[in-house]
Amino acid sequence: MKPATWLSRLYLMIFVGLSSALFGLSTTVAQKQVRVEPPFWWVGMHESQLQLLVYGENIAQSKVQLDYPGVSLIGITRVDNPNYLFIDLALKPDIQHGKFTLNFLIDKKLKYHYTYELRQREPESAFRKGFDQSDVLYLLMPDRFANGNPLNDNHPEMIEKANRLNPSGRHGGDIQGINDHLDYFNELGVTTLWINPLLENNHPEFSYHGYAITDFYRIDPRFGSNADYVDLVDAAHKKGLKIVMDMILNHCG
Repeated sequence: MKPATWLSRLYLMIFVGLSSALFGLSTTVAQKQVRVEPPFWWVGMHESQLQLLVYGENIAQSKVQLDYPGVSLIGITRVDNPNYLFIDLALKPDIQHGKFTLNFLIDKKLKYHYTYELRQREPESAFRKGFDQSDVLYLLMPDRFANGNPLNDNHPEMIEKANRLNPSGRHGGDIQGINDHLDYFNELGVTTLWINPLLENNHPEFSYHGYAITDFYRIDPRFGSNADYVDLVDAAHKKGLKIVMDMILNHCG
């Protein structure tokens, strides 16, 4: 092989490799720069329409494209803030669970993309029994109940740190502390746990109570993780306990 030909092929390989790496980086960044709520949904729900709230810089200017069997784009709502967009989708009753891509184009160029997932529902999830007058409810504030994992008392992404000397500060209670005491609730004769909000409250002070939510889709990491919450619910159900999720939608932040 001639040196010039060999060098040309080497340069081409380097160019292709760098292009692929940069393209992968750019698509990853595009995915991170857009936020969609709810971040996923389920098939087989009673309501056939789904509205998505999308956040991204100047995303209101974009044209939305998607292609997935059983999903139709039926409406776009733009508001005064250019960084928000509402997308209305229609879901057919026989739609299958899976993933599809939401593409956001500005001036006919791909600006953002988001991989959206439609999940399979748990068997008989539509027939869950709620609480009624026969239940004995135990209302607890997780930060003040029990500290089962001192390692999550503080978190680098959260502003307020634990300080048990401050009556209005965070004291370190968490999901693991609740999980560790499920037998205690059984002994009391409790049938249902009403837990004050566990979702993220990222504020400089007075964040322990949970009623100033800053992310409706994330368990506050000082309490644990989303997976920890799922594990708590599963463990409580195995012991015959119900869980009431305290959701505050009237006010936030």
